[in-house]
Amino acid sequence: MLNFNNQNSNQSNNANTTDFLSEIYRGAKMGVQTINNLLTKVNDNKIYDELKYQLQSYEEIANEAYNELEKRDNTPKDISLFNKMSANMSIGINTFINNNPSHIADMLIKGNTMGVTGISKTINKHQNADPAIKGLADRFVKLEQDNIDRLKKFL
Repeated sequence: MLNFNNQNSNQSNNANTTDFLSEIYRGAKMGVQTINNLLTKVNDNKIYDELKYQLQSYEEIANEAYNELEKRDNTPKDISLFNKMSANMSIGINTFINNNPSHIADMLIKGNTMGVTGISKTINKHQNADPAIKGLADRFVKLEQDNIDRLKKFL
């Protein structure tokens, strides 16, 4: 009976870890998608270079989360089609109206702030998660906060 309880506990921890990793993956993929979309709409080389730098950082986090999920025999769920379309339409409308670096930076800072909030909620929801996964989430929060600081120079 003790083994059965431990097995249930391990299954619960595995599901918890998988959920945590999936949230990290989706958040980072949203950053990748957003930046890839914006790269086609900016004309300023400095903000373009900043976006390329941030894109690489999001891809690293997404790949790490994906690899950890694969190690656990899981495939991450991608961003919902509705969220993808909604984000693409919002970016399209916002950059059609104004695509200067200050406006792009302002849009991204708002997105990064939402990212910090989302990942922080996920961290709080998964207090007992694998410390390595928690470390990845903490790195993701730091990335989002660093992005905000880096973008302020464009405001």
